[in-house]
Amino acid sequence: MRSIISTLVLSALVLAQGSPGVPSVEELITIDSLAAPLEFLSSDAMEGRGVGSRGDRLARDYIATTLRMFGCNGGMSDGSFQQPVPIVGIRSALDAPVTLVGPKGSLVARSPEEFTLWAARPDAQSIWREAEVVFIGYGIVAPEFQWDDYKGCDLAGKIALVMNNDPSTDPTLFAGSTRLYYGRWSYKYEETARRGAIGTIVIHTTPSAGYPFQVIQAGNGQEHFFLPFSGRPALPINAWCSEDAAKALCVLGGHDLEVLRAAAEKRDFKPVPLGVRASTTLNNTVREVQSGNVVARLEGSDPTLKAQHVVVSAHFDHLGIGQEKSGDSIYNGALDNASGCAAMLALARAVTALPVRPKRSIIFTSVTAEESGLLGSEYFANNLPMPVKSIVGNYNIDGINIWGRTKDLAMVGYGKNSLTALAAEVAARRGRVFEADPEGDKGLFYRSDHFNFARVGIPCAYFKSGSDFIEDGEKRRRVKQAYTTFHYHQPSDQMDARWRLDGAVEDTRLMLECLLRTANDAAVPTWTAGDEFEKAR
Repeated sequence: MRSIISTLVLSALVLAQGSPGVPSVEELITIDSLAAPLEFLSSDAMEGRGVGSRGDRLARDYIATTLRMFGCNGGMSDGSFQQPVPIVGIRSALDAPVTLVGPKGSLVARSPEEFTLWAARPDAQSIWREAEVVFIGYGIVAPEFQWDDYKGCDLAGKIALVMNNDPSTDPTLFAGSTRLYYGRWSYKYEETARRGAIGTIVIHTTPSAGYPFQVIQAGNGQEHFFLPFSGRPALPINAWCSEDAAKALCVLGGHDLEVLRAAAEKRDFKPVPLGVRASTTLNNTVREVQSGNVVARLEGSDPTLKAQHVVVSAHFDHLGIGQEKSGDSIYNGALDNASGCAAMLALARAVTALPVRPKRSIIFTSVTAEESGLLGSEYFANNLPMPVKSIVGNYNIDGINIWGRTKDLAMVGYGKNSLTALAAEVAARRGRVFEADPEGDKGLFYRSDHFNFARVGIPCAYFKSGSDFIEDGEKRRRVKQAYTTFHYHQPSDQMDARWRLDGAVEDTRLMLECLLRTANDAAVPTWTAGDEFEKAR
């Protein structure tokens, strides 16, 4: 009871009243405090913050310098603010087109209109030479659901054609419509690589991916990034194809994609050799790239609890300079994720202004190469400057509310750990509704940096903006929905004077209270019993 009372007193002093004549630290989070770093980090001068680029270095230096100015110390064991992250860059050029040959004919697939391909191993050349294509359904092996799409199929030297997502026809399997990691395209590549495939083609559909095919096309011919290869299985070629291209491929072998899809929804599905052989050649340029994570630490005030940490994370990278669209080739990444960095800095500014620091220490980290497969956070989570058990929780920020104030706020991974109940309590106190992510079918929990914290057992929270707008609700919902269709991973993701950051201010202030509660409460966040990450803790 005493700890509850002290927490409530602290919240009242810090978040509401403040010292006489001095605004509370919550009021330091303003439209301007969000807009200024957002505008700078997403400016053309940052050149899209591509991994290993000039913009990468500038972004890291800016964020580290700002955190230092606020009063944070370097978070690495040697007191520095940056953790070097070694990265391998591979740029693939299509030397020979994708040729598909089957008993019903042949075709030459267009790239990037129908296929995008890139090397996933640091080889000078990646080759498919009349390689057999096998339909593997969802490409999932899940013993806990008695599910095996491979049924002993030998994929050595073959190409897998797989569906994105996971089965959803049975609500008792794979969490129903909520996507698990089995549904992520990255899982498909990992699993088929373990089985000796020389390539995997993921079939794109907008519902299963959560974004249109133009997002896939934007990466065509671009440099792809990987953590250093250390013997782990990797495919010579990763690929996506459009839905129409997949249908045409199946027809060449005398098959109907819709029939194959229907069969793949059942446990008794067996892989189907399509009778189609694929050929292509990629010439690859391989280089070592040096990037890094920004890591800052605000030491806690409690002699014992300061050895424990709460981590606030936001990736700073975006896609750099790429294919020109409407005369613009700089992929500024304003919402994704200059905005998240801005919110992280706003939180740091507020927390460092407290008259008494939180009991636990807080780590502010801005990580690299999120867009390349969550590489920066993976490296950080596996090379922590402190014991993993000392980190009690993670708040990750990947995009903020640019559309205006909402009554609601969503959480990706709602219910997976005790941070859900904490956020719901804080939201209710502020007169807001806290709810599950309405887009759970998109698998967002596995698509941002908090996932790597979860994989090492750290309870995490990832808030998403709501949709119940206080003003012009229908209009703002349409504009919000249009972002993914038109601006996600496109040069048009730029800061816009029409953005309404008042909603982001309210959301970030709510996150501040959650952060301070986590940093001060005696209780340590826990995973929900039976959650997939509970054992990792």
